Amino acid sequence: MNKVKYSSMSVEWATPKTVFKALDDEFGFTFDPCPLGGDVDGRSTLFCEWRGKRVFCNPPFSSGIRPFLERWDEPDIAVYILPARTDTRWFHEIVLPYANEIRFVRGRINFGDSINSRAPFPTIIVVFQNHPKAEIKGVMSWRSVNRSTNPATTTARK
Repeated sequence: MNKVKYSSMSVEWATPKTVFKALDDEFGFTFDPCPLGGDVDGRSTLFCEWRGKRVFCNPPFSSGIRPFLERWDEPDIAVYILPARTDTRWFHEIVLPYANEIRFVRGRINFGDSINSRAPFPTIIVVFQNHPKAEIKGVMSWRSVNRSTNPATTTARK
């Protein structure tokens, strides 16, 4: 295991498989612009087409969040897993006014499916549904994922 990827000093946090599966079952993703260990610069997917896709995005948790969030209005559905940094400009300028849902995750999730890699920050899942035809596939039961990833009820909805 690469310890840097699981430390608070890293900007890359592997999405827990159970969280991704539950979200994928609900939204049916077709594109992940931020695969862990992806391209050399990690940002080349910012320059490809997102339109018509169902995007799951776990961006680098740094100043690199905003460029990925700025693409929220292009795909049919965009779901982001983000640090709950409600004091940031990107939260107030993009997430709060435009998100259809903001799901606050109860507790700290274990990134990378490790019992020893609990996030040192709270997490939110943000959903942007941009086109009426982009229906959600099913209803997700967060309780079936596990207690550490059980978001509270949706607190913001358009």
